[in-house]
Amino acid sequence: MMLLALLLAAASAGAETVKIAVYHTNDVHGWIHPKPATWYAKDPKRPIGGFAAAARVLQGETLPKLLLDGGDWFQGTPEAALSSGTAVVDCFNALGYDAVVVGNHDLDYGQPQLETLARRLKPTVLGSNIYRAEDDTRPDYVTPWLIKDVAGVKVGIFGLLTTNMRELSFEENIAGLRFRREADEARDMVRRLKAEGATVIIAVTHVGFMEPGMRVFEDDKFIAGEVPGIDLIVGGHTHSRVTGPVKDPRHGTLLVQAGSYLSQLGRVELSVDRETGKVVESSGRLIDLWIDEVGEDPEVKRLVARYQEDADKRLSVVVATAASTLARNRNGEAAIGSWFTDCTRAWGRTDVALQNSGGIRSDLPAGPVPVRRMWEIMPFDNHIATLSLTGAQLRETLERGVSGATGVLQVSGLSLRYKRSAEPGKRLVEVRINGRPVKDEARYTVTTADFLVQRGDGYATLGQGEGTMLTDVLMRDVLVDCAKRAKLIEPPEGGRIVAED
Repeated sequence: MMLLALLLAAASAGAETVKIAVYHTNDVHGWIHPKPATWYAKDPKRPIGGFAAAARVLQGETLPKLLLDGGDWFQGTPEAALSSGTAVVDCFNALGYDAVVVGNHDLDYGQPQLETLARRLKPTVLGSNIYRAEDDTRPDYVTPWLIKDVAGVKVGIFGLLTTNMRELSFEENIAGLRFRREADEARDMVRRLKAEGATVIIAVTHVGFMEPGMRVFEDDKFIAGEVPGIDLIVGGHTHSRVTGPVKDPRHGTLLVQAGSYLSQLGRVELSVDRETGKVVESSGRLIDLWIDEVGEDPEVKRLVARYQEDADKRLSVVVATAASTLARNRNGEAAIGSWFTDCTRAWGRTDVALQNSGGIRSDLPAGPVPVRRMWEIMPFDNHIATLSLTGAQLRETLERGVSGATGVLQVSGLSLRYKRSAEPGKRLVEVRINGRPVKDEARYTVTTADFLVQRGDGYATLGQGEGTMLTDVLMRDVLVDCAKRAKLIEPPEGGRIVAED
């Protein structure tokens, strides 16, 4: 008996394994080209990222491989936005991606455009939990799952989109769709793929990786704990830079995510038992795409350059007309500030919107409004944030907003009167929303910039709001869309901010 056990152990130890490399990206947001590493203290101008650099890394891989993306392909740069996403799609094709999942921003131009992009894409477009509400079938532009034969191993892959779409997208862009609970869909997909003969299961998700400070939601870690049988979850949506992969303690699922904007390329290595087809070991890491270290593929670089040149020309495209000049005013109500916050409040569907004057860097001159103008008004990559404040917290925020410390806070959805000469903490005379005085105990929803929620310009109270959601949506993109919808931009009616003295 002892001899048999030893023989079995020896056979197990000597079992042949095949290694598979799984490369992954997520939340590219249009960054097809390198960018300065502004966060890198040693050299903030050092270029990093882009598809040409990623291609160079992939060319050095010797193992059989898969290449996957976790969604939010194109929204974020002129190159991608002005090509309606085709710039990123062409790069996906050039690098030979195997599958990509739909992200919330991939619906920003509506379902017809997503279908157009899906037809252009060579990789499979995944969206297992996206259904038509009318007949419970999936839209034509997504595939629920696929099986790839990688070095003789049957790898099953499926994709999930966050069910929080009602808060992340314009209703018109997701009209007629429902989004099934992620864990429920994942459970069914695992069963289906195993029934089809897959022995390795990978979920590509645009759901998120919950980190401290975020509101509680059913993230990738939740899915891994609830659904057995998933070997790897390639995530996206929260822009999480998971430098050391997380392994679910219950089921052994490996969870990865590669930050955002294609500054890093993720690499996972799966060791698979050749006889059983099961994963026996998994590990992963992120590769920083420093141009001076990894280089760039010349062919992909030329493809990217064509879109860059096109964007440079197309930034002059006129999207609206300004009836008159909307000017800045750091010391009081500004026409550009009122228009800016009207746009962000409409997007956030909140009671009020707030914007620091210092974040508005240019006037909007009368006449044609090119896309470039919106980049001049909002050159920062500030993102939309939504939250809830009590009336008392809102008054505290506005008190700082009229203090003059960093310029007067621009507002939408409310009116206020204040005295400049009053002592700190007592400047506000009156605050009204919908013509009614703000009540300290009531709650009000707010749209603002992530910069302010993270206590930028000293707005500590905004960091104390409830239900805070830091979205992936750039404020600049909201302004462009707002201008397109308006066609004629007129100065909003004044009287929102009145200094009695």
